[in-house]
Amino acid sequence: MHLESYEVFLVVVEHGSATKAAQVLHMTQSTVSRHLQALEEEFGGLLFDRSASGLTLTDLGQVLYPYTCDLLGCHARAKEELLRLRSRSGSLSVGATLSIGEYVLPRILGQFRKHNPLAEIRMRISNTAEVMDDLLHHRIDIGLVEGMIEPSADFTVAQWTTDELILVCSPEHPFAKRVQIEIVELVEESLLCREEGSGTRQMTERALDNIGILPSLAFVMELGSIQAIKSAIQAGLGIAFLSRLAVLEECQSGRLVEVAIEEFHIVRPLQIVKRAERYPKIAVKEFLDLVLVHG
Repeated sequence: MHLESYEVFLVVVEHGSATKAAQVLHMTQSTVSRHLQALEEEFGGLLFDRSASGLTLTDLGQVLYPYTCDLLGCHARAKEELLRLRSRSGSLSVGATLSIGEYVLPRILGQFRKHNPLAEIRMRISNTAEVMDDLLHHRIDIGLVEGMIEPSADFTVAQWTTDELILVCSPEHPFAKRVQIEIVELVEESLLCREEGSGTRQMTERALDNIGILPSLAFVMELGSIQAIKSAIQAGLGIAFLSRLAVLEECQSGRLVEVAIEEFHIVRPLQIVKRAERYPKIAVKEFLDLVLVHG
């Protein structure tokens, strides 16, 4: 079977229409239909249910889709790696959650660049759920995340290092003058948090729920970035649990204050997530070696 037929199938799935796929691929619609028909003849069944509302995958098509992604992905990586062997270049696309992407990853990518000066490097920073979606759909090669990820048939997960989530407040907040507080005192406070899907929020809520205090807390504002939360704390809008990595500079300068909580700590793993691939990219292996050194 010609590889182009699989490429056509993938684009039709992604766009939900043979007409749109033909436009994207600069083919006639009849050519797209011939490629799909060739695959259906090869596998002995229909790949799509066709209706007035568009195309939907049949059971056969649903089974074929992930294998098509792997097939085309392997083909693209083979071409890239062979080119890299000739030119010592290549590409690396890394997805990372905010704390890692903003405060750890740039240093590692700087080292990678020194060893691979001609490589094309892309970094996507988002929350844990979005990193996993990017990895699943081959938009990134590897993910570094803060949330709890369970291994599956699609992914391999390895703990890289650990991070601590700490409570921080502004220097003017009453907690700033305290040696430590009790966890129940948070009931009277305005708490700030990250958006749904954030690893930081996931771990914070889990830890608070484990001691039975989560339902009593007032999360008054949801913000989509670490910097926004830090600015809100400095403006006196509330307090928040944030990564020690993310507030190190502000705590050292006195712009934020770490609040110790009696007998309460949140330590979370930072994890490396990869697709389960037989032939990983050389660039990914080299990047992983640097990540482990910085663990």
